[in-house]
Amino acid sequence: MKPFYFGMLCVMSFFVLVFHNGFFCLAYDTNIKISSMYDKYESNVNEDTFQTNKKTLLDSLASNVVDHHGFYQTIVGTKSNRVYGTILCRGDISAYNYSVCALNSTRVALDGTFPKYRDVTIWFRWCFLRYSNDSFFGEILQGSAVSTATANHPDIDDPSLVLQGIPFMSGVAATVSVNSFMFHTEVLNFNQSEKRYGMAQCTRDISRQDCRRCLDGQLDTFRTVIENKRRWEIYGSNCFMWYNDYQFYFNNGSTLLLSASWRPSSRRSLVSGITFAISAALLIVF
Repeated sequence: MKPFYFGMLCVMSFFVLVFHNGFFCLAYDTNIKISSMYDKYESNVNEDTFQTNKKTLLDSLASNVVDHHGFYQTIVGTKSNRVYGTILCRGDISAYNYSVCALNSTRVALDGTFPKYRDVTIWFRWCFLRYSNDSFFGEILQGSAVSTATANHPDIDDPSLVLQGIPFMSGVAATVSVNSFMFHTEVLNFNQSEKRYGMAQCTRDISRQDCRRCLDGQLDTFRTVIENKRRWEIYGSNCFMWYNDYQFYFNNGSTLLLSASWRPSSRRSLVSGITFAISAALLIVF
């Protein structure tokens, strides 16, 4: 293949890939599994009934999360085989990615890794899933035992920016707790060339006061892990925080939450996206 046509094909492929959300996004913010946590192994229960209820619950979470703006809770079963479940999607992603992440997380929950565990939590970058045979709705769980933090350890930040990172994210936490969907993104403009991007979110079954306490508790618990890093993420059971030196989140997240979430409703929308991507690629190449 001639270099010109090969280059054009690569550019066209790139645009098709990044346009699949319905708008341009940061291609390197990908949905990967971050971690999982499980508890309450029980062998002396009606396994068939519990597994059936769990499967019904997970199907319900995946099928309802879009219509409920990225957050949904439900209960299936009775007595000892009752299952409580919740799913939360990141507030900046599209409804298409709500569905994708929900399916990914429920698939992991059913893959045989947690066959007899009664309390399972799964974190993906774009969504959070938990199910348990005990009610946890509206309860705040705090501390490192129910949270996980990741940081880009080699990337030590500018010392003058380190002093502003935690206070900046504390301000983001304060705003999250008063927003209607308990989700917020913000930019720290340090100077003309240096910016930091923050995002935080809480599950919408807890109070605004508990949301703020949860986020502040994460900053305190993981301060030594994240304080001087350029990039870090914290995933909990009720609240979540992200901090980065590039804009990792999608621009119109709040619009998606407040509106009827975007859906890939027909083949026409897919064809239009591909047509636009090819046209943009041709303009760049020529």
